[in-house]
Amino acid sequence: MPKVFHIAAKDFRLIVRDKAAFLIMLGMPLALIFILGSALGGVGESEIADIPVAIANEDEGGAGADFSEGITEVDTLQELFNIEVTDDVAGVRSSVERGDLVAALVIPPEFSDRLATGEPVSLEVLQDPGSEVVAGIWAGVARAAAANLSAGQVVRASVEAALEDAGLSGGPDVAPGAPDGGDHAMSFDAVRIDDREIDSGKTIGMIDFYAAGQTAMFLLFTAMFGAFTFVKERREQTLARALATPTTSAEVVGGKALGTLSVAAGQFLVLYLGTQLLFRVDWGAHPAGTIALGLSEAVAATGLGMALAALGKTERAIGGIGPAVIMLFGAVGGSMLPAEFMPAWMKPLQAISPVYWTLEGYLGLMQGDPLGSVVPYVAILLVMGVALTAFGVWRLRYE
Repeated sequence: MPKVFHIAAKDFRLIVRDKAAFLIMLGMPLALIFILGSALGGVGESEIADIPVAIANEDEGGAGADFSEGITEVDTLQELFNIEVTDDVAGVRSSVERGDLVAALVIPPEFSDRLATGEPVSLEVLQDPGSEVVAGIWAGVARAAAANLSAGQVVRASVEAALEDAGLSGGPDVAPGAPDGGDHAMSFDAVRIDDREIDSGKTIGMIDFYAAGQTAMFLLFTAMFGAFTFVKERREQTLARALATPTTSAEVVGGKALGTLSVAAGQFLVLYLGTQLLFRVDWGAHPAGTIALGLSEAVAATGLGMALAALGKTERAIGGIGPAVIMLFGAVGGSMLPAEFMPAWMKPLQAISPVYWTLEGYLGLMQGDPLGSVVPYVAILLVMGVALTAFGVWRLRYE
């Protein structure tokens, strides 16, 4: 076996046997994927559903009950909300204050009487300030229901006025909230909306996004541990002894680079397969493209490791420089927050981040992009790896 492979195998064993390195390269990304994905989107489906709300009906007439029924019987609202109908206003108010209910609609005692006489009536919406967004959805439902009922009242008043002007009496008995003169309760079906979905690509779940983002970022930590082994052997004179043998400097540097590349490639494959098995992450329909991106970033990580080894003369120096550079690449690359949400001044920095190019490729495949779409990203990552490796070798040639 050529000497370069012996050196690579030795470095691979050193890094893999390091428990701290193993925890950072595999344990931390898996834990962060689970925590962030579960907290922000959920493992599996991440849709908002079963929101606890209530309708507190104090009305003694029939209009309040009809109004409540018109809301609770809408299929789309049944899917979104868990609606409790009660006459206990104090209990509902207390539940909202405690956070047990996100919001509640209160129908006043004089609701039916005021509708019958055409007087204005106010509905009260209670909202939990800690759930402002979803409470606002329920408030929107209440406003839509009130607008529906108000339209019926306008029609009723108009019909009665027209009959009176014509000198007619005993016109149709228009029930409150039934604008067409029928005897049915208020309904949201008076105006229908046809939903048409626009095909804008497959939606990426939060668990999928963080699987791609954290995999891309933590792959760079392999570079730091590769640089650690290089600096440690330089400090302990292991490199000097190796160069005293019939081993060229090219074989030493090449072997250490190959060892780092092997660890990075293995780390990617474990995270790629592990996220699918543990969290059912959907990496897209083209595994070959995902693997090509991962291995290309492993090349970039190897180059970063060589650059860190050349710049850092001690393990402490690399321990300070490495995490800062990697976290910077991760932040501007979109591993923690989607890149499109970055401020304008930060976007130029994305071009120097291997995480950005890798993540763009991953997310594109997850959204259904063709296999060929990864070619530019793979090329950029390989160029980064070669450039960083060349820089590291150039700096190390003096030693």
